[in-house]
Amino acid sequence: MKLLQSIRMALRSVMAKKGRAGLTVLSIFIGVAAVIVLVSLQQAKTAQDMQYINSLGTNRIQVYASMWGGKDFTKELYRFCLGMTDLVEGVTPQQSMWDARVQYGAKSRQMQVYFGSDQYSVCTNSHIAAGRDLSYMDVEKTTRVCLIGSAVRENLFNYKDPVGETLTINNQAFTVVGVYAQKFDNSEWSEDNIIVVPYSQNRLLLKNTRTEQFIVKAKSADATARAVDKLKAYLFTMFKDHPYAWYDVYSLNQSIQESNDIERGNMIFMGVIAGISLLVGGIGIMNIMLVTVTERTREIGIRKAIGAERRSIIAQFLVESGLVSSLGGVVGVIAGILITMTWVKLQYDIIFYPTPAIMALAFGVSVALGLLFGLYPAAKASALQPVDALRSE
Repeated sequence: MKLLQSIRMALRSVMAKKGRAGLTVLSIFIGVAAVIVLVSLQQAKTAQDMQYINSLGTNRIQVYASMWGGKDFTKELYRFCLGMTDLVEGVTPQQSMWDARVQYGAKSRQMQVYFGSDQYSVCTNSHIAAGRDLSYMDVEKTTRVCLIGSAVRENLFNYKDPVGETLTINNQAFTVVGVYAQKFDNSEWSEDNIIVVPYSQNRLLLKNTRTEQFIVKAKSADATARAVDKLKAYLFTMFKDHPYAWYDVYSLNQSIQESNDIERGNMIFMGVIAGISLLVGGIGIMNIMLVTVTERTREIGIRKAIGAERRSIIAQFLVESGLVSSLGGVVGVIAGILITMTWVKLQYDIIFYPTPAIMALAFGVSVALGLLFGLYPAAKASALQPVDALRSE
């Protein structure tokens, strides 16, 4: 029997039992849609996390160093990092105030204030949208200047150019010399809603000159790993004779790798869960095809009596099971795309499409399962003896 003829017969059989075929398609559709939605949601979350990490800056190294009752290590670490000219682009303290009262004119807001070096922008992957960056002399001379995020500009200055204006931070006057370009969503707790001042102002605003956290920006991924090793060796030498000192060096590249590992694990786990749904759908196809074989026993007997070969009988039932699973796969792919786009838009406020690879994989598995679970009913039908089949009621 030719393939085209098998397809026509399969279509007639499916149309003759629309309700039963629809339920079978539904079981496959749920499995395919589940695979696409679950895996795509994990991919969207990972993409969102990676976007955030990249906005902070890749090749970024976090350094924590503290000595109980000890001195401030800012200048020593600063000089050491800048001495690694082949590995490091910049270094800055990462000290902050989370409850600073910032006022401009009649407007007052609670904002985050960071204390940075002249290389703060390089280390945090920030870009200047207006004005200038902090300078080395701003830090050395403890100049009362600041840079503001795009959310601060929007909330305090509206459409007015803030460069050159004076605002107060905890009642201390600072001149705005620059504005950072928007990186996030300008929300209250994002890094768009920050003010950066020279780290030498920590004595004025924090009454504390000690800094325990730093950001080091390496030149490349390879340079990041080498810089981490050198920083660990340097801090070990510095603190080895101090029992109450501690330090840690950690790169965001490690976070990216860990995030990728977690993504792979989660995708495998979700794929297995969704695969179970497809497996149940495949079992449903086998059950329906066995019923179909029973209902069409006389037809099979007649065809075999007039000379139909076993392979033509097998082909007929395999095409029918493959057709049903293909219909379920197509509907499942369409539903998976729509559900994924809607869910991701509501949860992450981004437009995200399932990848072609996962759609093709889900559809291919659904068809393969249809053929696999249709194989036994097809073989059973082809093995019927014509005399026995013709005597069946």
